[in-house]
Amino acid sequence: MFEKGEFIIYGTSGVCEVRDYMSASEEETTRTYYVLVPLRSKGSTIYSPVDNQKVLMRPVMTKEEACLFLTHMGEFEDLEIRDSRTQEQQYREVLQSGSYTDSIRLLKALYTRKKQREEKGRRITSVDEKYLYLVRDSLVNELSVALDMDAEEADKLLKDKMGA
Repeated sequence: MFEKGEFIIYGTSGVCEVRDYMSASEEETTRTYYVLVPLRSKGSTIYSPVDNQKVLMRPVMTKEEACLFLTHMGEFEDLEIRDSRTQEQQYREVLQSGSYTDSIRLLKALYTRKKQREEKGRRITSVDEKYLYLVRDSLVNELSVALDMDAEEADKLLKDKMGA
């Protein structure tokens, strides 16, 4: 079980703080729930069973893992994006996996796609723009918690490391 006050990754909601636990009785069983507050959605609350197997829950990366991740970020290749009919599903799978290495690979690929389209005088597609925001936001929030800095600093650090 995660501890109160701990930050975790919760599915596609990204970084959440474990605020509390609560118990709820259903027929003859009592189930314990996390009370989670997402960093991304201020004012929102998520109630998730402690034994939830459907949604990925993992601890936020440690400071050491974050530093190592940032140091080796340049070594991660862009994610190969499948054809346009299945790309949104691919993007969603990366976010649902909770893997920050896959997330940075997707982020790099989306930045590359955006740059290529801008060079041709075209805008980024709405699907690419949506997932560019979601994956960047997820990484920024996780890095800000892991490195104990505000989101703006983490965003600048991430952009600097990516050369974006």
